[in-house]
Amino acid sequence: MNPFSYGNVLTAGQWSYLFSQKQDALGYTPVNRGGDTMQGPLNTQASTSDGAGFSIPPGAAPGVPVDGQIWMTIFGLFFQIGGQTIGPIANGTIVGPSNSVVGDIPVFSATGGTALADSGISLAPQLPNLILATPAFGSGVPAFRALIGADLPTPQPVALGGVKSAAAPPHQFGTGVDTSGNPTFAQPAISDVSGLAANMLAFLAGGTSAQLAAAMVDETGSGPLVFATNPTVALGSASTAVTQTPGDNSTKLATTAYVQAAIFATTTLPATRLATTTALPAVTYANGASGVGATLTASANGALTVDGVAANLNDVILVKNQASSFQNGIYTVTATGSAGAPFVLTRASYYNLSADIDLGDQTFVTGGATQGATTWTQNAKENPVIGTDPITFAQTAGVGSYTAGNGLTLAGTQFAIDTTIVTDLSSAQSLSNKTLVSPALSGVPTAPTAAAGTNSAQIASTAFAAAAAATAAAGTLVNVQVKTASGTYTPTAGASRAIVFVTGGGAGGTTGTGSGSESGGGAGATAIFFMNGVSAQTVTIGSGGAAGAAGGSSAFGTVTANGGSAAASQSLGGRGGTAANGTLNLGGGDGGSGTNATGNSQGGEGGASFWGGGGAGGQTANSHNAGAAAQAYGAGGGGGSYSAGAGGAGAPGVVLILEFK
Repeated sequence: MNPFSYGNVLTAGQWSYLFSQKQDALGYTPVNRGGDTMQGPLNTQASTSDGAGFSIPPGAAPGVPVDGQIWMTIFGLFFQIGGQTIGPIANGTIVGPSNSVVGDIPVFSATGGTALADSGISLAPQLPNLILATPAFGSGVPAFRALIGADLPTPQPVALGGVKSAAAPPHQFGTGVDTSGNPTFAQPAISDVSGLAANMLAFLAGGTSAQLAAAMVDETGSGPLVFATNPTVALGSASTAVTQTPGDNSTKLATTAYVQAAIFATTTLPATRLATTTALPAVTYANGASGVGATLTASANGALTVDGVAANLNDVILVKNQASSFQNGIYTVTATGSAGAPFVLTRASYYNLSADIDLGDQTFVTGGATQGATTWTQNAKENPVIGTDPITFAQTAGVGSYTAGNGLTLAGTQFAIDTTIVTDLSSAQSLSNKTLVSPALSGVPTAPTAAAGTNSAQIASTAFAAAAAATAAAGTLVNVQVKTASGTYTPTAGASRAIVFVTGGGAGGTTGTGSGSESGGGAGATAIFFMNGVSAQTVTIGSGGAAGAAGGSSAFGTVTANGGSAAASQSLGGRGGTAANGTLNLGGGDGGSGTNATGNSQGGEGGASFWGGGGAGGQTANSHNAGAAAQAYGAGGGGGSYSAGAGGAGAPGVVLILEFK
């Protein structure tokens, strides 16, 4: 049949048959459908400025590529071979691989910036801590070997790349190196410290007293709490401690109450501002805790006035005229009272225990219309039971009560001659404007009492003399004696009691021996002695120890203060001395321990005495530096450094005597 006859429309099958049978002059079957297979190579014209010789427009990658397929996407050229997709090939040319390898890594020529994919073959296992590098010095075939210093770049302070050097900020440590080579630093946290118990970690992180108590679970019993050598313990201004029994002569801590009691044992109490002349307005007495916190509270509202003077808050009042004499005593105004509130007096903290109240206790009244410049003494009972036993006071000094006799008039404290009396030789006389030359007085002559502090030719009455004597009563400082050499103490005239400070000599620091730095010497002890009734005493002054030698002992009569000891070893500083027979016996401070290092080591500091710190230890950087000599009386010398740094000398002792009337 002729498929191309006029009016005959070929079917699809006829068209396919005709094309399959068509032969051209080259002798191959034409390819004109998707999926057709060429029987020979495809030859194209060379590319020209008008177009490419072979063009594959970018499209989507085949879903399941097969070997031999080539396609183009926007990322580059791809082809499938050996069951793997190769590509994209773009922005450069990949040439290789070659036949040579290093380990399992093929050697390629320049890739022009195009990334290469690993073949997936891993390197052979190697020993730990090896690197792949050329020989240590010079070029050669890379091999696995240990890292050496030459492999690392020279640290640079500013240049990028490599490892940079930098000084760590204070209290921070290096934590790593960032991607630019910059060292990084950070302050360590408490959690970075290993080996600490949970309670101690909590305390170091929080710092509360409750956390400290939890951390000190092994210190809750009756045993002593042991601190490191020479600790500094900072206490608040309102910190408290147990007040020891009066007369306790030991090394226990002395509270302010104990010291006050020791001072008041001399029977001279602090001055009071006012003193009562009659019983207070109606009051209610509450005895507190056996006198501690005892109060007198007014039964009615109103401001408190004592001896014609309005009382101020915290004024100290001598109450001596109560009908119930057990209410008497020394009080502090804790509420002055007003139209809407009663006044309240509270027993003074230094005079509210039976042990505080002794026969002969005396207080000087500084103010008031009639009681100012008078002295009153407790004369009822030694250590009365407060709230039960009577407490009474008698005047022992000050202005008394006066009455004008015959021929005299009295206005206030001023005496004058009564001019209405006629003068004769036998009767009582009142003289006016008379000059007596060398009169001989008999009987009990009187004169006006001069104002307190008057310094003139005016006659001094017994009342003036008593008031002046009260002003210069016991407790006035007479003289200060400082003994720095052994000898004899001779009391100053007029002195009746004294406070004596006895300090032993400090030990010298140890000289360096070649293995680091050595320890500091111990400080001498100090005894504080309250002496009633002064007398001559033998005085011994302990010498300061030379390098490595103990300090000498000081003494005042039987009161002794031993010198500090020299260091026992490099790790054990010299021990402080001990005192005996003082009212207060204070041990000397221990010397600091040395450092067992030949480079950059620090000698131990000398022990601190009652008067100040010891000498500083010598510091070394492979040199010989001497420890500093102690400067404060009784302090220890600092330890020497390295092999020949001399130990610092300890300071000598001293005896200080404060003399009082």
